[in-house]
Amino acid sequence: MPADFLYALLPDHLLLALLLVLMLLEMLRVSGRVVGPLVTITLGVACALLLRQYATGYTVDLVPDEIRVDHFTVLAKLVILGCGLLWSMLLRGRLTFKSAFLSCSSLLGASVVMDSAGFVSLFLGIEMLSLPAFALMVHRAGTTAASEGAFKYLLLSSVASALLLFGIALAYGVAGSLTIEGFAAALDAGSTQATTAGILIARGFFLKAAVFPFHGWAPDAYASAHVNVTGFLASIVKGTVILALVRVLSTVPLDPVIASVIGVLAVLSIYFGNVTAIGQRGFRRLLAYSSIAHAGYMLFAFVDRTGARADDLLWYVAIYAATVIVAAAAFATLCPGDSDDIRSLDGTFETHPVASLAFGLAMLSLAGIPPLPGFFAKLFIFKSVIASGYLAAAVIAFVGSFIGVTYYLSLFFRIFATEAVADSAHSTPSRTQ
Repeated sequence: MPADFLYALLPDHLLLALLLVLMLLEMLRVSGRVVGPLVTITLGVACALLLRQYATGYTVDLVPDEIRVDHFTVLAKLVILGCGLLWSMLLRGRLTFKSAFLSCSSLLGASVVMDSAGFVSLFLGIEMLSLPAFALMVHRAGTTAASEGAFKYLLLSSVASALLLFGIALAYGVAGSLTIEGFAAALDAGSTQATTAGILIARGFFLKAAVFPFHGWAPDAYASAHVNVTGFLASIVKGTVILALVRVLSTVPLDPVIASVIGVLAVLSIYFGNVTAIGQRGFRRLLAYSSIAHAGYMLFAFVDRTGARADDLLWYVAIYAATVIVAAAAFATLCPGDSDDIRSLDGTFETHPVASLAFGLAMLSLAGIPPLPGFFAKLFIFKSVIASGYLAAAVIAFVGSFIGVTYYLSLFFRIFATEAVADSAHSTPSRTQ
């Protein structure tokens, strides 16, 4: 058992050790240049361990009905920590001791969520994920807008936590335990109290994932943070919340009425996010509305009845999160400083061809253009939804996805807009004469 405790949770132990080392190095006033390589190496080793666990089919119940490492746990942690590794690598030398500490604290919370077989550890992991994100938003921001955005996120996240706790309390009342399996059995049996608990828990997760109409905090919070932090929130934090909901509902066939409600919310999120994003001029706010639309696609997978729900969402979260991280990092390179206007992208291919190409491919992938990964992520979900008998809903959602193509293609073509750069260059002298 002690050996299992060490090996099964070794990625978590590495993250915890990294946090202690970061605090110690900052107290000793060690150069900040060691932060990036240290974080990258630690996350790389953690991902390598997870790959080994996956290859050997390693599973273990560490704490009965509370902490479990299984197939889903290993893959979900690999997705989240792999995205964290990509995020740290693309930041290069911009990580500080504090930003690394906060981001790795969130990653540790995400790992705890994926290890959960009970609601106690699940709730603690969600809070460990969210609380450092508030501080990360205002770290080195130095603006009132960042404080306001973080406060709005904190306030509504607290409401979401309260809804989760109410739901967990009801689940305990009907199941007689705090295990996820006990709650899933009660929900499958059609208990009214279990259904009510499920609705409260789902609403808490929807609020944290910014699903329409529980999205109110996201635009201001995302727009007020640095673009790389926005990428972290829209990818790793959102992806973890969605996978946490998968942890709760991975094997439960939903009641047709509840499945219909979820389908409606998913379609509304897709249309609202895509339609609202079209009129945005700031990239971070556009990314916020884009993430609301993608939350709709991910939510759509929960109406699946074929048993592919967990696999589809693992693929979607991995592809979506990695793409958003690349897009945010590329935008930070193309438009350094506090520039957030998408017009700043005009003609950037001439000066930054590699970053521009990465940004353009990320936009096409988010739009779902084949043969890029984003196309297959959507294909897996739509295929499962159609196989579950929701053809009409899938067609409506598919039409909504075409709306998103408009602003993604607009951003793609901007990086090649050499005429706009030329016009700007010629208009500058005329204003000064």
